[in-house]
Amino acid sequence: MRGDSSSRRASSRAGASVRGAGSGQRRRRPPQGAPRRSRGLVVPLIPAVLALVLAVVTSVMLTRCVMQPRIDAAQKETKEARKEATSLRNEVDRLKEEAEAAKSTASTTGVDSPWTSTGKFTSGDDTLDKEVKDFCDSNCSTDQTREDAALAMYTALAWSDYVERDAAQHPSGADWRIRFAKMYYENDCSGNCYEFAAFLMYCMRYMGYDDALCQGVEIEFEGGNWGDHGIVFVTNTDGSECLLDTARGVDGWMLGLGVYNYRIMDFENA
Repeated sequence: MRGDSSSRRASSRAGASVRGAGSGQRRRRPPQGAPRRSRGLVVPLIPAVLALVLAVVTSVMLTRCVMQPRIDAAQKETKEARKEATSLRNEVDRLKEEAEAAKSTASTTGVDSPWTSTGKFTSGDDTLDKEVKDFCDSNCSTDQTREDAALAMYTALAWSDYVERDAAQHPSGADWRIRFAKMYYENDCSGNCYEFAAFLMYCMRYMGYDDALCQGVEIEFEGGNWGDHGIVFVTNTDGSECLLDTARGVDGWMLGLGVYNYRIMDFENA
């Protein structure tokens, strides 16, 4: 029995020697809670980050390629619109200067008007002055407000007969407005859009709208085509800039400038 016990102890020691012989010492266990070093995690993340960056850059470039032509087109339209607005303001300023100059001589020239600040109206042409006065006085009353009287005059003019005449197709020259206005009245109050607009301009001035200005314009229609037309620009009594278009009948009274996409034509220097 003792021999067996001694044999087991000897065997146990021998086994321990064998287990320790490989390393020479026991391995230490890492302390509890110590962080373990991760291996192989950073390398897979790099391609994913690069792919994400590439996707973002590609998306930005594609968006820019698609949207840039639209942005360029919008900027071009805005630039052209500003140019047209500047041209119109310059023309209105010139007209105001002419109106101011005319006021100084209105007391001795032109015809009597109950609507103007001076009590006089002149177009610069004696015959046209009388024609404008006759038309306006026949279609409105001093019992009305200036706005209502002007609208009554406009309505009568807008319902006139539209007639195309070869001599009135191509306005040109510094005095084209006077010539076309007289053609409208002297042809039984009928004519094309330029004649309507020219006569309306002088009637509006007779009614006290001193900055009324007839202009030939090119207008873009719904189908994308452009056509020439005659309209009148004017400042309304509330201070807003408007246009008058007799081609619309009574619905063409005091329209906002944005109702059309238009380009002003220079007939004076044609």
